[in-house]
Amino acid sequence: MEVDEITIPSPDFPGGQTFGPVRIEGRWDGPVDVHRELPVTFAVHHCRRFGIGWYPQRCQARGIFTVVANRITLTLTAPMVIERAAWWRRLGFWLFSGSRHTRARPADVRARLSRR
Repeated sequence: MEVDEITIPSPDFPGGQTFGPVRIEGRWDGPVDVHRELPVTFAVHHCRRFGIGWYPQRCQARGIFTVVANRITLTLTAPMVIERAAWWRRLGFWLFSGSRHTRARPADVRARLSRR
């Protein structure tokens, strides 16, 4: 699965460091080096209008990044936690995205990641 942007919490950047696109893959196999593992936040479906990011839900997870050439891959090392967005962000997403992706449920997101 590929997401347009992903955020890493950082004390140096208010709101965290955001970059993307990032390809998210399933579980990490083998031992996890805690110095390489980072907490991340991302929205699977989102749109940006009027300088505001609109999304129905956000996912929080931990993972290890791999960069090859100009491709960034995040391999998850912990289960993903899905949080429902505030009502006004969900409404804005529904209005501005044409409600194409509003049917995606948290179980659908987890199923996509487990297939990889």
